[in-house]
Amino acid sequence: MNTSDVQAMLFNHVRARLPEHLSLVDEVAELLNISNDSAYRRIRGEKTIALDELRVICNTYHISLDQLLFIQNNTVIFSGNKVDSASFGFNEYLKDIIHNLELFKSLSNPHIYFYNKDIPIFHFMPFPELRAFKFFFWKRTLLGYSELAKQQFNGLGTDEESAELGKRIIRLYSDIPSTEIWNEENVHSTIRQIEFYRQSNIFSDRYILTKVYEQLDELLNQLDIQAEAGKKSLFGHQPAHNAPGYDIYVNECLIGDNTIFVDSDKRQITCLNHNGLNFTSTQDKDFCDYTSRNLQNIIRKSAHISRVGEKERNMFFNTLHQKIHSKMSNIV
Repeated sequence: MNTSDVQAMLFNHVRARLPEHLSLVDEVAELLNISNDSAYRRIRGEKTIALDELRVICNTYHISLDQLLFIQNNTVIFSGNKVDSASFGFNEYLKDIIHNLELFKSLSNPHIYFYNKDIPIFHFMPFPELRAFKFFFWKRTLLGYSELAKQQFNGLGTDEESAELGKRIIRLYSDIPSTEIWNEENVHSTIRQIEFYRQSNIFSDRYILTKVYEQLDELLNQLDIQAEAGKKSLFGHQPAHNAPGYDIYVNECLIGDNTIFVDSDKRQITCLNHNGLNFTSTQDKDFCDYTSRNLQNIIRKSAHISRVGEKERNMFFNTLHQKIHSKMSNIV
């Protein structure tokens, strides 16, 4: 692979990371502090970019130069941050979700597909104590935040910044049409987390334990309302006639893996979950096409419960409500 090929690939990766309303030329010119004409010549390969310019571009757009230089036909380039209490904190993780949702929303006719293993993080955001519980669980148990190791959960685990970030996340998510593939196990995973903390005496009192279960029940009610209408809505509001579409499919045979696939008129993005909470993404066309075909195959083998399938929808949500109510009845 010669220098011009690497340079062309570099700018293709930059273009893939930009919202569609932004100009690649304008962004490169501003980033490198050069004229638009000079930016054009670099993008077209007429002028070789300098090493310091290459470093700035790779750092800004999180592009691996190693992967660009040694890429092979079966290589797929992914990018993403990893949550770490020291170098990439939880609020930075939430900001990263906002950045990605803003990118998705900027695309032409975007649609998000979510193949769930757990309840998608977006749905927790309107429920203060439930949201605080999930944040606390992720930080204490999954990420091992040392300052939380001996703390009980009292419902106040969300700082003001996290709460505001959560509100921005649900507003952005509610603006983008979505299809989600569900299984009862998606909700059971959260119930198991609640029960683990209950049995470990991590809840500070019965009130907050009950509150978390009540809000999980409310979350399911909100999903049921949206599924019946086939439209998205914010908690406490009925879906508007012109609201973005919301489709739920239920597949009781296959357990999801929290894959997010974003389709639009011109671009596709696949986000894969790893190490519990993190996501890494690619816009590789072949990989995205493969992901799309796989999701469509799963959808064909699933029960559609949005707008139609009233019997299946009621059975699905009633089973989960009964599970929650059973757990609540044992709180003493």
